[in-house]
Amino acid sequence: MKLGSISTMRRKESKVVHDLRAYFQIVQGTVASFSSLVQAIAKGESAEAKRLFQLVLEGESNADDAHRALSMEIAEGAFFGGIREDILNLLEEMDNIADSAKDASRFLESEEDLDSFAHTLLASDEMALFVSDLTGAVSALGDLIAAFDLGKKALLSRIPVIEEWEEKADASKDRLMKQLFQSNQRPDPVTVIQMRDFLFVADDIADNAEDSSDVVLMLVAKGYD
Repeated sequence: MKLGSISTMRRKESKVVHDLRAYFQIVQGTVASFSSLVQAIAKGESAEAKRLFQLVLEGESNADDAHRALSMEIAEGAFFGGIREDILNLLEEMDNIADSAKDASRFLESEEDLDSFAHTLLASDEMALFVSDLTGAVSALGDLIAAFDLGKKALLSRIPVIEEWEEKADASKDRLMKQLFQSNQRPDPVTVIQMRDFLFVADDIADNAEDSSDVVLMLVAKGYD
């Protein structure tokens, strides 16, 4: 292979990494809209909640479009060698983050139908901590992706941070589940099921961020540096 073709290949790989970071910004923006949606509902801001719900849907749709375009670019290009499939897996896991934000938001779509117990739970300090843990995991993933040009040591040092946020989110979810099932308010069974499912789906945001970091670990193991 001529030196010129190697240089061209590296430029193409650099462009893909740049596009991957831009794609992540869409995913992170979707999660940020989800976080703001929970806060708006907790404050009883119905109009703002409706606006934010639409932003979540738009963000997830934009993430799907960017995911599809970038996947095609990688699949059709003759670069990244033996790790191309892992790069595609990373994109898929990142897309799952946006999907989870959308799916969790759907449980809150009809904000006016949420009863007082659901509002109390959404407005609780524990819920605020849970959502903060979710966004923390995604933010830590952004720091990991930003380290793609910094070498193996920088990548490896940032992976455990995501795992820590994921564990915090799990702990917060478990405490919220206890509040849900041990409440003295005797909430409606439908509300209990709705909020339980919301918590599990929202927790997938952090789980998918950790899964993304696992793919990056695989990339490092295969020699990406």
